[in-house]
Amino acid sequence: MHLCQVAPYVTYPPRMGGDHRTHGLVKEFPEAGHTVQRYCQGGSPAMYKSLDLRRHVRIAEDYHEYRHLNPLHEATKAPMLLGYPNLLAHRSLRIANDGLDEMFGDADVVLAREPWQMPYVLDHVPEDTPIVFSSHNVETERFGDIRQPLFAERVEQEVDRLERRSVEESDAIVCTSEHDADVYREGYDPGGPILVAPNGTYEDSLREHRPESEGAKQVRRQYGIDSDTTVSLFMGSNYRPNVEAAEAVVDMAREFAGSHFDAEFIVMGSVGNALDKSSLPDNLVTTGYVEEEFEAHFDAVDIALNPMLSGGGTNIKLIDYFARSLPVISTHFGARGLDATAGEHLLSADIEQFPERIESLGDDENRRCTLGRSGQRLAASKYTWEASSLDLCESITEKFGPF
Repeated sequence: MHLCQVAPYVTYPPRMGGDHRTHGLVKEFPEAGHTVQRYCQGGSPAMYKSLDLRRHVRIAEDYHEYRHLNPLHEATKAPMLLGYPNLLAHRSLRIANDGLDEMFGDADVVLAREPWQMPYVLDHVPEDTPIVFSSHNVETERFGDIRQPLFAERVEQEVDRLERRSVEESDAIVCTSEHDADVYREGYDPGGPILVAPNGTYEDSLREHRPESEGAKQVRRQYGIDSDTTVSLFMGSNYRPNVEAAEAVVDMAREFAGSHFDAEFIVMGSVGNALDKSSLPDNLVTTGYVEEEFEAHFDAVDIALNPMLSGGGTNIKLIDYFARSLPVISTHFGARGLDATAGEHLLSADIEQFPERIESLGDDENRRCTLGRSGQRLAASKYTWEASSLDLCESITEKFGPF
Protein backbone atom coordinates (compact mmCIF):
# COMPACT_ATOMS: atom_id res chain seq x y z
CA MET A 1 0.00 0.00 0.00
CA HIS A 2 1.15 3.51 -0.82
CA LEU A 3 -0.44 5.81 1.80
CA CYS A 4 -0.68 9.56 1.39
CA GLN A 5 -1.23 11.27 4.73
CA VAL A 6 -2.39 14.89 4.82
CA ALA A 7 -1.62 17.04 7.88
CA PRO A 8 -2.32 20.73 8.59
CA TYR A 9 1.28 21.52 9.60
CA VAL A 10 4.72 19.98 10.15
CA THR A 11 4.48 16.90 12.35
CA TYR A 12 7.94 15.37 12.72
CA PRO A 13 9.52 15.21 15.21
CA PRO A 14 6.24 15.11 17.14
CA ARG A 15 5.98 17.64 19.97
CA MET A 16 2.29 18.06 20.76
CA GLY A 17 -0.44 15.48 21.24
CA GLY A 18 -1.83 15.92 17.74
CA ASP A 19 1.63 15.42 16.24
CA HIS A 20 2.09 12.20 18.17
CA ARG A 21 -1.23 10.86 16.92
CA THR A 22 -0.47 11.85 13.32
CA HIS A 23 2.91 10.10 13.46
CA GLY A 24 1.87 7.27 15.77
CA LEU A 25 -1.02 6.05 13.61
CA VAL A 26 1.27 5.35 10.64
CA LYS A 27 4.49 4.55 12.50
CA GLU A 28 4.33 0.80 11.84
CA PHE A 29 3.08 0.94 8.22
CA PRO A 30 6.62 0.79 6.73
CA GLU A 31 7.46 -2.14 9.04
CA ALA A 32 4.47 -3.94 7.51
CA GLY A 33 5.85 -3.39 4.00
CA HIS A 34 3.95 -0.21 3.06
CA THR A 35 5.00 3.30 2.04
CA VAL A 36 3.95 6.52 3.80
CA GLN A 37 4.24 10.00 2.31
CA ARG A 38 2.95 12.85 4.46
CA TYR A 39 2.04 16.24 3.04
CA CYS A 40 2.25 19.05 5.61
CA GLN A 41 0.42 22.28 4.83
CA GLY A 42 2.84 24.84 6.19
CA GLY A 43 5.17 24.81 9.15
CA SER A 44 4.86 24.85 12.92
CA PRO A 45 6.07 27.33 15.57
CA ALA A 46 8.61 24.80 16.86
CA MET A 47 10.00 24.27 13.36
CA TYR A 48 10.48 27.98 12.71
CA LYS A 49 11.96 28.52 16.19
CA SER A 50 14.59 25.86 15.54
CA LEU A 51 15.20 27.23 12.00
CA ASP A 52 14.49 23.78 10.60
CA LEU A 53 13.35 24.84 7.13
CA ARG A 54 13.77 21.50 5.41
CA ARG A 55 11.15 20.73 2.77
CA HIS A 56 11.69 16.96 2.84
CA VAL A 57 12.40 14.81 5.89
CA ARG A 58 13.14 11.10 5.64
CA ILE A 59 11.73 9.64 8.86
CA ALA A 60 12.44 5.99 8.08
CA GLU A 61 12.77 3.66 5.12
CA ASP A 62 9.64 4.26 2.98
CA TYR A 63 8.35 6.96 5.36
CA HIS A 64 8.75 10.60 4.31
CA GLU A 65 7.37 14.00 5.28
CA TYR A 66 7.01 16.71 2.62
CA ARG A 67 6.53 20.27 3.82
CA HIS A 68 4.85 22.93 1.73
CA LEU A 69 6.16 26.10 3.38
CA ASN A 70 4.07 28.88 1.85
CA PRO A 71 3.31 32.26 3.51
CA LEU A 72 -0.37 31.86 2.62
CA HIS A 73 -0.67 28.77 4.79
CA GLU A 74 0.86 30.60 7.75
CA ALA A 75 -1.37 33.67 7.26
CA THR A 76 -4.58 31.64 7.24
CA LYS A 77 -3.59 30.03 10.57
CA ALA A 78 -3.51 33.42 12.32
CA PRO A 79 -7.07 33.14 13.77
CA MET A 80 -5.92 30.04 15.66
CA LEU A 81 -3.93 32.37 17.94
CA LEU A 82 -7.29 33.64 19.23
CA GLY A 83 -8.67 30.15 19.82
CA TYR A 84 -10.45 29.71 16.51
CA PRO A 85 -10.28 26.41 14.59
CA ASN A 86 -8.22 26.13 11.41
CA LEU A 87 -11.24 26.91 9.21
CA LEU A 88 -9.31 28.43 6.32
CA ALA A 89 -6.96 25.51 5.67
CA HIS A 90 -8.96 24.05 2.77
CA ARG A 91 -9.32 27.49 1.15
CA SER A 92 -5.58 28.19 1.13
CA LEU A 93 -4.99 24.69 -0.27
CA ARG A 94 -7.03 25.61 -3.34
CA ILE A 95 -4.50 28.36 -4.07
CA ALA A 96 -1.27 26.80 -2.81
CA ASN A 97 -1.00 22.99 -3.02
CA ASP A 98 2.40 22.32 -4.56
CA GLY A 99 2.80 18.59 -5.20
CA LEU A 100 -0.30 17.45 -3.33
CA ASP A 101 -2.38 16.45 -6.36
CA GLU A 102 0.54 14.36 -7.67
CA MET A 103 0.72 12.61 -4.30
CA PHE A 104 -3.02 11.90 -4.52
CA GLY A 105 -2.52 10.40 -7.96
CA ASP A 106 0.17 8.03 -6.70
CA ALA A 107 -1.70 6.95 -3.55
CA ASP A 108 -3.59 3.73 -2.90
CA VAL A 109 -5.23 5.29 0.17
CA VAL A 110 -5.41 8.88 1.48
CA LEU A 111 -5.49 9.45 5.24
CA ALA A 112 -6.42 13.05 6.13
CA ARG A 113 -6.16 14.54 9.61
CA GLU A 114 -9.11 16.52 11.03
CA PRO A 115 -11.86 18.22 8.99
CA TRP A 116 -10.07 21.46 8.11
CA GLN A 117 -8.45 20.26 4.86
CA MET A 118 -11.11 17.73 3.94
CA PRO A 119 -13.10 19.71 1.33
CA TYR A 120 -9.98 19.95 -0.82
CA VAL A 121 -9.13 16.30 -0.22
CA LEU A 122 -12.64 15.10 -1.05
CA ASP A 123 -12.77 17.21 -4.21
CA HIS A 124 -9.32 16.30 -5.58
CA VAL A 125 -8.54 12.70 -4.68
CA PRO A 126 -9.29 10.39 -7.65
CA GLU A 127 -12.73 8.82 -7.37
CA ASP A 128 -11.41 5.26 -7.10
CA THR A 129 -8.93 6.07 -4.30
CA PRO A 130 -10.28 5.46 -0.76
CA ILE A 131 -10.26 8.42 1.63
CA VAL A 132 -9.95 7.82 5.37
CA PHE A 133 -10.88 10.70 7.68
CA SER A 134 -8.64 10.69 10.75
CA SER A 135 -10.49 12.35 13.63
CA HIS A 136 -8.49 13.60 16.60
CA ASN A 137 -11.53 15.03 18.41
CA VAL A 138 -15.22 15.50 17.84
CA GLU A 139 -14.65 19.09 16.78
CA THR A 140 -18.23 20.21 17.39
CA GLU A 141 -17.74 19.18 21.03
CA ARG A 142 -14.27 20.66 21.29
CA PHE A 143 -15.14 24.08 19.92
CA GLY A 144 -18.51 24.09 21.61
CA ASP A 145 -16.50 24.44 24.84
CA ILE A 146 -14.32 27.28 23.56
CA ARG A 147 -16.05 30.63 23.18
CA GLN A 148 -14.54 32.81 20.48
CA PRO A 149 -14.79 36.57 20.97
CA LEU A 150 -16.48 37.13 17.58
CA PHE A 151 -18.64 35.18 15.15
CA ALA A 152 -19.17 32.30 17.61
CA GLU A 153 -22.38 31.05 15.99
CA ARG A 154 -20.94 31.20 12.46
CA VAL A 155 -17.79 29.40 13.61
CA GLU A 156 -19.82 26.59 15.19
CA GLN A 157 -21.91 26.23 12.04
CA GLU A 158 -18.80 26.00 9.86
CA VAL A 159 -17.18 23.46 12.18
CA ASP A 160 -20.32 21.32 11.97
CA ARG A 161 -20.44 21.65 8.19
CA LEU A 162 -16.81 20.60 7.74
CA GLU A 163 -17.05 17.74 10.23
CA ARG A 164 -20.33 16.50 8.75
CA ARG A 165 -18.90 16.41 5.25
CA SER A 166 -15.73 14.68 6.49
CA VAL A 167 -17.71 11.94 8.24
CA GLU A 168 -20.39 11.44 5.61
CA GLU A 169 -18.28 11.55 2.43
CA SER A 170 -15.18 9.61 3.52
CA ASP A 171 -14.82 5.91 2.83
CA ALA A 172 -13.84 5.22 6.46
CA ILE A 173 -13.38 7.17 9.69
CA VAL A 174 -10.73 6.70 12.39
CA CYS A 175 -11.66 7.88 15.91
CA THR A 176 -9.84 7.98 19.25
CA SER A 177 -12.60 6.26 21.25
CA GLU A 178 -15.97 4.51 21.13
CA HIS A 179 -17.48 7.69 22.58
CA ASP A 180 -16.41 9.70 19.55
CA ALA A 181 -17.61 6.93 17.22
CA ASP A 182 -21.03 6.95 18.90
CA VAL A 183 -21.28 10.74 18.54
CA TYR A 184 -20.63 10.44 14.81
CA ARG A 185 -23.14 7.61 14.40
CA GLU A 186 -25.84 9.49 16.30
CA GLY A 187 -25.25 12.92 14.77
CA TYR A 188 -24.24 12.11 11.21
CA ASP A 189 -24.63 9.46 8.52
CA PRO A 190 -21.12 7.98 8.22
CA GLY A 191 -20.07 7.18 4.69
CA GLY A 192 -18.07 4.14 5.74
CA PRO A 193 -17.02 2.04 8.73
CA ILE A 194 -15.77 3.76 11.88
CA LEU A 195 -12.48 2.37 13.17
CA VAL A 196 -11.36 3.08 16.74
CA ALA A 197 -7.60 3.63 17.10
CA PRO A 198 -6.90 4.74 20.67
CA ASN A 199 -4.34 7.37 21.55
CA GLY A 200 -1.21 5.91 22.98
CA THR A 201 2.40 6.17 24.03
CA TYR A 202 5.49 4.67 22.44
CA GLU A 203 6.65 1.26 23.60
CA ASP A 204 10.08 2.63 24.48
CA SER A 205 8.44 5.11 26.86
CA LEU A 206 7.06 2.33 29.05
CA ARG A 207 9.26 2.18 32.11
CA GLU A 208 9.57 2.33 35.88
CA HIS A 209 9.52 5.60 37.79
CA ARG A 210 13.12 6.61 38.70
CA PRO A 211 13.00 9.19 41.51
CA GLU A 212 16.55 8.33 42.63
CA SER A 213 18.09 8.94 39.21
CA GLU A 214 20.67 11.68 38.83
CA GLY A 215 18.43 13.38 36.25
CA ALA A 216 15.56 13.58 38.75
CA LYS A 217 17.84 15.01 41.44
CA GLN A 218 19.22 17.56 38.98
CA VAL A 219 15.71 18.77 38.07
CA ARG A 220 14.86 19.25 41.73
CA ARG A 221 18.09 21.17 42.33
CA GLN A 222 17.39 23.28 39.25
CA TYR A 223 14.07 24.43 40.70
CA GLY A 224 15.23 24.59 44.32
CA ILE A 225 12.95 21.76 45.46
CA ASP A 226 13.96 19.70 48.51
CA SER A 227 14.28 15.94 48.16
CA ASP A 228 11.50 15.26 50.70
CA THR A 229 8.94 17.67 49.16
CA THR A 230 5.90 16.22 47.40
CA VAL A 231 5.97 17.43 43.79
CA SER A 232 2.98 17.31 41.41
CA LEU A 233 3.27 17.69 37.64
CA PHE A 234 0.88 18.98 35.00
CA MET A 235 2.01 19.12 31.38
CA GLY A 236 0.44 20.36 28.18
CA SER A 237 0.68 22.59 25.15
CA ASN A 238 -0.71 26.11 24.95
CA TYR A 239 -4.27 25.07 24.14
CA ARG A 240 -7.28 26.60 25.85
CA PRO A 241 -8.49 23.47 27.73
CA ASN A 242 -4.91 22.91 28.96
CA VAL A 243 -4.66 26.54 30.05
CA GLU A 244 -7.91 26.14 31.98
CA ALA A 245 -6.46 23.08 33.72
CA ALA A 246 -3.14 24.83 34.42
CA GLU A 247 -5.01 27.71 36.04
CA ALA A 248 -6.68 25.16 38.33
CA VAL A 249 -3.20 23.86 39.26
CA VAL A 250 -2.15 27.42 40.14
CA ASP A 251 -5.15 27.60 42.50
CA MET A 252 -4.08 24.31 44.10
CA ALA A 253 -0.57 25.62 44.63
CA ARG A 254 -1.94 28.74 46.31
CA GLU A 255 -4.01 26.56 48.62
CA PHE A 256 -0.88 24.72 49.76
CA ALA A 257 1.28 27.84 50.09
CA GLY A 258 2.05 28.34 53.78
CA SER A 259 0.20 25.18 54.83
CA HIS A 260 1.58 22.37 57.00
CA PHE A 261 1.99 20.11 53.96
CA ASP A 262 5.10 20.78 51.86
CA ALA A 263 3.88 20.67 48.24
CA GLU A 264 5.46 21.99 45.05
CA PHE A 265 4.05 22.07 41.52
CA ILE A 266 5.65 21.93 38.08
CA VAL A 267 3.74 23.03 34.97
CA MET A 268 5.67 21.61 32.02
CA GLY A 269 5.22 22.58 28.38
CA SER A 270 4.13 25.64 26.46
CA VAL A 271 0.89 25.85 28.46
CA GLY A 272 2.92 27.65 31.12
CA ASN A 273 3.51 30.51 28.68
CA ALA A 274 -0.20 31.38 28.95
CA LEU A 275 -0.07 31.88 32.73
CA ASP A 276 0.46 35.27 34.37
CA LYS A 277 4.01 34.87 35.67
CA SER A 278 3.74 37.90 37.97
CA SER A 279 1.01 36.30 40.08
CA LEU A 280 2.24 32.69 40.37
CA PRO A 281 2.77 31.36 43.91
CA ASP A 282 6.33 30.57 44.99
CA ASN A 283 5.62 26.83 45.16
CA LEU A 284 4.89 26.56 41.42
CA VAL A 285 7.33 26.70 38.50
CA THR A 286 6.68 26.76 34.77
CA THR A 287 9.23 25.21 32.43
CA GLY A 288 8.09 26.13 28.93
CA TYR A 289 8.78 23.55 26.24
CA VAL A 290 11.22 20.90 27.54
CA GLU A 291 13.24 18.63 25.29
CA GLU A 292 16.60 17.53 26.74
CA GLU A 293 15.37 16.90 30.31
CA PHE A 294 11.87 15.74 29.37
CA GLU A 295 12.15 12.25 30.90
CA ALA A 296 13.96 13.55 33.99
CA HIS A 297 10.97 15.78 34.81
CA PHE A 298 8.73 12.72 35.10
CA ASP A 299 11.22 11.12 37.48
CA ALA A 300 11.57 14.29 39.56
CA VAL A 301 7.89 14.36 40.55
CA ASP A 302 5.75 12.18 42.80
CA ILE A 303 2.27 12.72 41.36
CA ALA A 304 0.84 13.54 37.91
CA LEU A 305 -2.22 15.76 37.61
CA ASN A 306 -4.88 15.71 34.90
CA PRO A 307 -7.44 18.34 35.96
CA MET A 308 -9.06 18.64 32.53
CA LEU A 309 -12.54 20.15 32.34
CA SER A 310 -13.03 20.65 28.60
CA GLY A 311 -11.68 19.66 25.20
CA GLY A 312 -12.20 16.75 22.85
CA GLY A 313 -10.82 13.29 22.16
CA THR A 314 -8.80 11.43 24.78
CA ASN A 315 -5.86 12.81 26.75
CA ILE A 316 -2.50 11.62 25.45
CA LYS A 317 -0.86 13.20 28.50
CA LEU A 318 -2.71 10.76 30.75
CA ILE A 319 -1.26 7.78 28.86
CA ASP A 320 2.19 9.39 28.99
CA TYR A 321 1.87 9.61 32.78
CA PHE A 322 0.86 5.95 32.94
CA ALA A 323 3.81 4.95 30.75
CA ARG A 324 6.30 6.41 33.27
CA SER A 325 4.58 4.62 36.19
CA LEU A 326 3.37 7.87 37.76
CA PRO A 327 0.33 7.85 40.05
CA VAL A 328 -2.36 10.06 38.52
CA ILE A 329 -5.11 12.22 39.95
CA SER A 330 -7.62 13.03 37.21
CA THR A 331 -11.04 14.51 36.81
CA HIS A 332 -13.64 12.11 35.49
CA PHE A 333 -13.75 14.16 32.29
CA GLY A 334 -9.97 13.96 31.92
CA ALA A 335 -10.09 10.16 31.82
CA ARG A 336 -12.88 10.02 29.24
CA GLY A 337 -12.53 7.44 26.51
CA LEU A 338 -9.97 5.29 28.36
CA ASP A 339 -10.54 1.96 30.09
CA ALA A 340 -9.02 3.29 33.30
CA THR A 341 -10.68 2.25 36.56
CA ALA A 342 -10.82 4.79 39.36
CA GLY A 343 -9.04 3.47 42.43
CA GLU A 344 -7.05 0.93 40.41
CA HIS A 345 -5.31 2.83 37.62
CA LEU A 346 -5.80 6.39 38.89
CA LEU A 347 -7.59 8.48 41.48
CA SER A 348 -10.68 10.28 40.19
CA ALA A 349 -11.70 13.55 41.82
CA ASP A 350 -13.47 16.83 41.28
CA ILE A 351 -11.14 19.81 41.02
CA GLU A 352 -12.01 20.89 44.56
CA GLN A 353 -10.86 17.50 45.87
CA PHE A 354 -7.41 17.55 44.22
CA PRO A 355 -5.56 19.13 47.19
CA GLU A 356 -6.94 16.48 49.53
CA ARG A 357 -5.91 13.70 47.12
CA ILE A 358 -2.44 15.22 46.67
CA GLU A 359 -1.85 15.31 50.41
CA SER A 360 -3.16 11.76 50.85
CA LEU A 361 -0.95 10.35 48.07
CA GLY A 362 2.03 12.41 49.19
CA ASP A 363 1.93 10.67 52.57
CA ASP A 364 1.55 7.16 51.11
CA GLU A 365 4.50 5.97 49.03
CA ASN A 366 3.15 2.43 48.73
CA ARG A 367 -0.13 3.71 47.32
CA ARG A 368 1.74 5.85 44.81
CA CYS A 369 3.80 2.86 43.66
CA THR A 370 0.76 0.59 43.38
CA LEU A 371 -1.19 3.11 41.27
CA GLY A 372 1.83 3.86 39.11
CA ARG A 373 2.52 0.23 38.30
CA SER A 374 -1.14 -0.45 37.58
CA GLY A 375 -1.33 2.50 35.17
CA GLN A 376 1.84 1.39 33.42
CA ARG A 377 0.44 -2.12 32.90
CA LEU A 378 -2.74 -0.61 31.43
CA ALA A 379 -0.77 1.53 28.98
CA ALA A 380 1.37 -1.44 27.95
CA SER A 381 -1.63 -3.68 27.34
CA LYS A 382 -3.98 -1.27 25.56
CA TYR A 383 -2.45 2.07 24.69
CA THR A 384 0.68 2.03 22.53
CA TRP A 385 1.08 3.71 19.18
CA GLU A 386 2.69 0.58 17.81
CA ALA A 387 -0.44 -1.48 18.53
CA SER A 388 -2.81 1.19 17.22
CA SER A 389 -0.77 1.60 14.05
CA LEU A 390 -0.62 -2.13 13.28
CA ASP A 391 -4.36 -2.50 13.94
CA LEU A 392 -5.16 0.45 11.66
CA CYS A 393 -2.89 -0.89 8.93
CA GLU A 394 -4.62 -4.28 9.10
CA SER A 395 -8.09 -2.69 9.06
CA ILE A 396 -7.32 -0.53 6.02
CA THR A 397 -5.77 -3.48 4.19
CA GLU A 398 -8.79 -5.69 4.92
CA LYS A 399 -11.24 -2.97 3.87
CA PHE A 400 -9.55 -1.62 0.75
CA GLY A 401 -6.82 -4.13 -0.20
CA PRO A 402 -5.16 -6.18 -1.34
CA PHE A 403 -2.33 -3.80 -2.18
